[in-house]
Amino acid sequence: MIFLSINLQHFWQEEKHSVTIAVSKTPLSSPFYVAKAINAFKNTCVDVKFDNVVGGQKAFAKVIAGDVDFGTSSDSVIAFQSLSNQPFVTHAVFVQSDNDVKLITRQADNINSVLSLKGKKIGVTKSTASEYFLSTLLAIEGLNVEDVELINYEPELLIDGLTGNEVDAITPWEPFAFQSKQLFNEKLAIHDTKNLNTLSFNLISLTPYIQRLEKAKCVLQGLNTAIDYIASNPKEAKNIVINELGITSEFINWVWPDYIFKLELNQSLLLNLKSQASWLAEIHFTTLDELPNINRFVDSRAMLQVNPNAVNIPQ
Repeated sequence: MIFLSINLQHFWQEEKHSVTIAVSKTPLSSPFYVAKAINAFKNTCVDVKFDNVVGGQKAFAKVIAGDVDFGTSSDSVIAFQSLSNQPFVTHAVFVQSDNDVKLITRQADNINSVLSLKGKKIGVTKSTASEYFLSTLLAIEGLNVEDVELINYEPELLIDGLTGNEVDAITPWEPFAFQSKQLFNEKLAIHDTKNLNTLSFNLISLTPYIQRLEKAKCVLQGLNTAIDYIASNPKEAKNIVINELGITSEFINWVWPDYIFKLELNQSLLLNLKSQASWLAEIHFTTLDELPNINRFVDSRAMLQVNPNAVNIPQ
């Protein structure tokens, strides 16, 4: 009888799938760090391993190469890769920030406005939120990327380009903007660009078959639990991220007010992706005959199983 009970329990337990997620090392990935710390995936169908990388580009590359099951990626990387016709989808947005990418210049250069950037060398990480953010700033003042000289850097090397006088300005994302401030506070100017551009971070995978879709659902369930925890326990959540990334409380307090942690799929994501894809096609894919259908890079099926009320896109 005991033997039968044990076997029935095993029969009714949800099958566990081992998954690896390429997670960009940034506080934007906080729901993943919190999920790990509070064991949010325990009651889902996945056992999760993290592969920590620097930047959504590298996470995306690992997904496409089949090295990981899922990755975290900004909407800018998704827009760019949609033009390359890669076989991937985003399953959900899990955080947004309207102040994660920043414009930084040297104090001594007295660059007091975006118009002052005309003719300057600007360090960006191409085909990411860094480059798109710059293009948005320039467009507001009637400029475009042809009015400046872009120099491409890995995200962690942008500050070296600025302090080494190789460029006149940079557009890094966090934590590199804060690190720049800490290292060269009096020498650098961080410009106020809050609310000018909203960046989202997304859970992506290769185009899902049935089992991958099931895995995506379970990953989202864990993230949903973590996001609820962040809302209810912000102090504890911040401490988890501090310990995970080895950062200071000063830094987390610097970025945290700009973050909106919410699991969703809505029209604003589609509109943002279409806008960025159109811009990218003009800048990088000048021979492209037509834009791809962005809707096919967004798969709502897993989200509809986790939180249907958070989905507001055409089915």
